[in-house]
Amino acid sequence: MPSNSATAAAPIATGVLLAGTAARAVAQNGLEIWTTLALAGGLSAIAVGLGVLTGLSGSDSDGDLDRPHDRTTVALAGLALMSLAVGVGIALA
Repeated sequence: MPSNSATAAAPIATGVLLAGTAARAVAQNGLEIWTTLALAGGLSAIAVGLGVLTGLSGSDSDGDLDRPHDRTTVALAGLALMSLAVGVGIALA
């Protein structure tokens, strides 16, 4: 099983790239729907990566979602996934 540092590196790196690209697009072209979604998705990915790195990932093995960290992780992962799906839809349209 990989360490938390290695597991957290992927969402942090992806989030930084996505949020950086979105911030650059906002600076050049102004605020648009896809840049807002890209920025939200990038920041969510960074938050999930930092949660894994600090141990607040909510990925426990008991299977319940009673702890606040579990719900936060699910919400952030859902926001990142939704942002990705909408961004792909806008890009393909």
